[in-house]
Amino acid sequence: MWQIDWMIGLLPTWVFQFITILGIVLLVGSRFLKNIPFFSQYNLPAYLLGIVITTLGVYYGGVRSGDAAWQAKIKAMEQQVKVAENQSKSVNTVIQTQVVEKVKVVKERVYVNKQINANTVAQQIDSKCIVPESAVVLINSASQNEVARGAGSTDGSASNVRASDVVETVVENYGRYNELREKVIAWQNWYLEQKKIFEGANR
Repeated sequence: MWQIDWMIGLLPTWVFQFITILGIVLLVGSRFLKNIPFFSQYNLPAYLLGIVITTLGVYYGGVRSGDAAWQAKIKAMEQQVKVAENQSKSVNTVIQTQVVEKVKVVKERVYVNKQINANTVAQQIDSKCIVPESAVVLINSASQNEVARGAGSTDGSASNVRASDVVETVVENYGRYNELREKVIAWQNWYLEQKKIFEGANR
């Protein structure tokens, strides 16, 4: 059955229009044939044939019109998606550039703060502040998401770690946090922009 529909679908639209008109002519003509002695015997066959032809013409003409309308909608949607994809690529480029620039600023500030720590803070606190072993154990445990335990966690003797080293670690960790923060904000902005673009394409 689908083969027949496929072959019929290959026919141009004017064929169905012609078939419909022919069916109407047969329907109308059959009303006159019954009044003509010789042709009156063909009245009923012409009438039935007219109904069949008109029905087929109208049906397949409607299907063809519906297909054409759907094809037009599909083509329009494909065009909208193509535009949305181009807009999406532009947004990707803009956001990626923004992230690179913002992360670069974070790294530059971390570098400057580390220089301040090395040149100024270290001279002010290293000779005055002793970092006990317990503090080192606590910091190392926290970095591994663990709780400080054991003898070292209560050892108050001086460690080999300078106070300025602790400050430098804090500066670096805050720098990593701010880098991740900028990336998360960028992902959120990216999602909102992409959502806006593709929702607009579906309207």
